[in-house]
Amino acid sequence: MAAEQRKLLEQLMGAGASSRHAQLSLTDPKVCRSYLVGTCPHDLFTNTKQDLGPCPKVHSEPLKSEYEAAADKTKYGFEYDYMRDMQKYIDECNRRIDAAQRRLEKTPDEIRQTNDL
Repeated sequence: MAAEQRKLLEQLMGAGASSRHAQLSLTDPKVCRSYLVGTCPHDLFTNTKQDLGPCPKVHSEPLKSEYEAAADKTKYGFEYDYMRDMQKYIDECNRRIDAAQRRLEKTPDEIRQTNDL
């Protein structure tokens, strides 16, 4: 029964669909570097206003384990990319917070009206 279902699934999705992640390497541009180093920004704040949606790159647990086991992680430069991406995300969050706070600030007319009450 399982073999029949697997065969049908391969017919629908193509023969290489099941082994797609096995063919990727750490340096493949399709692999999410942020996921390998730590946490992908797309996985943060899901179902909130800050949600970035699903990550377009591959999140592979075997590749993450391979990266964590690597002796010389600095040769890849993934940590730098991770810090750069996270800093961009933090800056975007701070920009949205500042914009929301500016919208909440009272105008001089509103301050005068509340003081007259």
